Amino acid sequence: MEKVFSGYALFFVLFLTGSTIGGCFPTVEELAVHGWIPPDDGSTEYYGLEATMDVYGFNLEHGQQTGGFIWIYNSDETPAANVIHAGWNVDPESYNDSQTHFTTSWFVEESKKGCLDMRCPGFQRTGGSHPFVPGQVINPVSSTSRRKQYINVRVSKDQNSGDWEIYFGFDGKAKIIGYYPRSLFTSLSNKPVNIVFGGFAFWKEHKPSPPMGSGIAPPKNAASFSNLKFFDAAGNAHPIDHDLAHVSDCYPVTDVRDGMFSYGGPGNVC
Repeated sequence: MEKVFSGYALFFVLFLTGSTIGGCFPTVEELAVHGWIPPDDGSTEYYGLEATMDVYGFNLEHGQQTGGFIWIYNSDETPAANVIHAGWNVDPESYNDSQTHFTTSWFVEESKKGCLDMRCPGFQRTGGSHPFVPGQVINPVSSTSRRKQYINVRVSKDQNSGDWEIYFGFDGKAKIIGYYPRSLFTSLSNKPVNIVFGGFAFWKEHKPSPPMGSGIAPPKNAASFSNLKFFDAAGNAHPIDHDLAHVSDCYPVTDVRDGMFSYGGPGNVC
């Protein structure tokens, strides 16, 4: 399990590096995540995840990035990775600021197509009055000593269309804001998917490692994912009440207990 997640993490960060960071400096990336891959016997298949995340803000430099995400991915017969991610992100290189953003992206490795938020054709907004769109600033953010700010994020496949729907809630229930059409992908809508979720940190080697999560390691005052639910092919929710495989190195991640885990840690220690 760790080999699968570590290989994916490397691929995904290489995509981010080539697409949004650039430059000639070597890069470092770290994950503190839990994940699920479908069993070989096909007994259980999930096609989405919903999570409540507390979100934080940091004053980062270009060449540093940190956030909390849900990743949905698999490979086609090439094999070429198909990826969707959604969550919160502080990324001065991509946004030209150090604010916290609601972030989504899609990518297909074989065609080298994909992009962040709404910067190229791909994400389709749904009708309605939802105030949030991909790339928008999240404000306010949490304080480790005062009130926490939460977002609810869901990424799941529509059972009828095969499109991948993105739900978002700001201190409230997640509501659909748009979708990625199934036509963007070579395998995501017709094969079982892998689901990974947790914290992510990235930096160029000449920069210090950024904080992850709240900037405080578990258990006290650490960032968390809670109210975790898988979704099956029919759209039924399955609360996660058991531990899952995890990957972490420099930044710790706790076991899943009662649908919740904590993760992250301070900067300049990796």
